[in-house]
Amino acid sequence: MFRRLLIATVVGILAAFAVAGFRHAMLLLEWLFLNNDSGSLVNAATNLSPWRRLLTPALGGLAAGLLLMGWQKFTQQRPHAPTDYMEALQTDGQFDYAASLVKSLASLLVVTSGSAIGREGAMILLAALAASCFAQRFTPRQEWKLWIACGAAAGMAAAYRAPLAGSLFIAEVLFGTMMLASLGPVIISAVVALLVSNL
Repeated sequence: MFRRLLIATVVGILAAFAVAGFRHAMLLLEWLFLNNDSGSLVNAATNLSPWRRLLTPALGGLAAGLLLMGWQKFTQQRPHAPTDYMEALQTDGQFDYAASLVKSLASLLVVTSGSAIGREGAMILLAALAASCFAQRFTPRQEWKLWIACGAAAGMAAAYRAPLAGSLFIAEVLFGTMMLASLGPVIISAVVALLVSNL
């Protein structure tokens, strides 16, 4: 019991750092690309000329598309494992780390250029990736899905500031594959991530 509590706490901390890293990267790129340091893309858009408001999201989407296409050509194959936490939870609990990081970088480019997609999806993916990386090094294989679930719930908690909602969503996804007793570590990771992200 203490071991699971400790691992859930570590996963929550790692998830909070992953989400914070993505947020800081967004702020840095928004400052570089849009001369915006407010953290609000609406404020950035009001300061841009009309032609630049139109062109910037298109260029961000083009850069992300070229990145994904270039990655696929470079590897000359489709990802050998899931690149999304939902898929990883439904399969064997493994990620294609490189492809998932490239996918997150593409999301970062699209979001910071002002396109209308959610930034939280990439944050949750990075939190689940951090949890998976930790789990594969320090926990038995049969627990990997649990720790990915904890990472995803912690990522949701840190991104949306809603630990219970993130935990219940992940528990709903897991209901068919894990016992309800696994909800404890998921909630602990989510609460820890929220606390760390509020420091």
